[in-house]
Amino acid sequence: MVSQNFQQNGFSNLPKAILNAFTYAGFQCVTLPTIIACGKVFQGQKNYGEKKSMWVSFVMNTVALGMAVIMLMSYQGIYSKSEAGLTLPTLTSLASMHMDWMMIVYGITLVLCLISTGVTTTFVFVSRFENSKVVAKIQNPVRRRITISAFIIILSMTIALAGLTNIIKFGYGYCGYLAIAIVVIPFLTIGVYKNRK
Repeated sequence: MVSQNFQQNGFSNLPKAILNAFTYAGFQCVTLPTIIACGKVFQGQKNYGEKKSMWVSFVMNTVALGMAVIMLMSYQGIYSKSEAGLTLPTLTSLASMHMDWMMIVYGITLVLCLISTGVTTTFVFVSRFENSKVVAKIQNPVRRRITISAFIIILSMTIALAGLTNIIKFGYGYCGYLAIAIVVIPFLTIGVYKNRK
């Protein structure tokens, strides 16, 4: 199926594929500003293998993404038949394999991914805003952190009311385009210049 698709289309979809790659990278970078915002918390901690962990993460994500792309290209004829399939192609492809254990593994993996992202985002928001003037009236630091965490969770749940399909169909793409402009391009230009300097 992959080779047949390539024989039919060749490199005609390459520009769109490159744009989609940058959009996906941009979406993945959406959480970077919140992590960078609390960068002062990590200053001075230079011996924790940040570079090694980033390279390991890069390799793991590259391999996983490459395998996912091959799978999706192979099952394109199945998930492209419906709007739900196009919205959640991985889930639709796995369902068509009729292997229940893969659906369970996929569900567990997805929940773990969501939890890791949620914990990271909540942590950096608390680290960044716990000393801001907005919550300065709350004297107890634990209550202050709980208040900020609750706000982030409630905000996330409110956005989730839009529905998974709408979030994936519109939110991911718009976040990706926005991040290309405010994260990816500045990092590849100004960021590289500053690092070299």
